[in-house]
Amino acid sequence: METEIFTLCDFAQDAGGKLTIVGTFDQIGSATFPVVHPACSLACRLRFSEKESGVHDFKLKLVDTAGKNVIAPIEGNINVAIPPKVQYSAINIIGNLNQLKFEKEGRYSFELYVDGDWVTGLPLNLIKTG
Repeated sequence: METEIFTLCDFAQDAGGKLTIVGTFDQIGSATFPVVHPACSLACRLRFSEKESGVHDFKLKLVDTAGKNVIAPIEGNINVAIPPKVQYSAINIIGNLNQLKFEKEGRYSFELYVDGDWVTGLPLNLIKTG
């Protein structure tokens, strides 16, 4: 399995296997904390080979610098079906996140796990402005 895309953005959607991503970012600034970010999306595109067809579990987590969950993990499973005469299949996973509350400034991280194994991480920096 390969991770083609793993990004935080303003908006993401899957339209028939075509992934649309708008406004990728990795930093949020605020003059005060705690702060609530109204809405964003986590977009992920995974590519599986023929030998990896079948059902796979996934988990998306948002953790603070101490490794504590900021929100409940997003969990599910995907059924990877490889079409005939094709050697791979790409799967899009989108998590829409509303009213994310960050207690303090610092580095946070989105983490992706597939079948219980860590696949990749994505930093998000919360900074105090003004």
